Amino acid sequence: MSVTRAKQRQAQDRINQAASLAKSLARPVGGWIAAFQEAIGMNAPALAERLGVSRNTIYASIKNEQAGTISLNQLEKIAEAMGGRVVYAIVPREGLVEEIVLAQARAKARRIIQRTRAHMALEEQSEGLRSEAEMVEELAADIMREGRRDFWQ
Repeated sequence: MSVTRAKQRQAQDRINQAASLAKSLARPVGGWIAAFQEAIGMNAPALAERLGVSRNTIYASIKNEQAGTISLNQLEKIAEAMGGRVVYAIVPREGLVEEIVLAQARAKARRIIQRTRAHMALEEQSEGLRSEAEMVEELAADIMREGRRDFWQ
């Protein structure tokens, strides 16, 4: 196994592990800032004082988090002031990372097979070909194994 392939495998394992953990971490309705404040019993004025900002700034940050517009930097500062830390990850919507890669390889293979079959049909050479599904699976495996530069195009 090449170094690149080994590094990719390690990254896939890390992402899949994070995805497994993320399933149980749905964002609270009011957001993480408000939930953490409640959990430790810290009100907005106390948090504002620790950060050296106004209460209105804290309320705005909570609203920004709920709206999905807060910056990671701001969220990290607030978490630090409350004795916490921000943990974030990018994980697959569903399934495993390998399934995303396989879906892309199949899509790429399908386009290649369809284009090839169209050319062969024009030349009346499509007689005796295996099923398209079989050809797509075989070519997808080859594409993944090759690690082509144009894989995501």
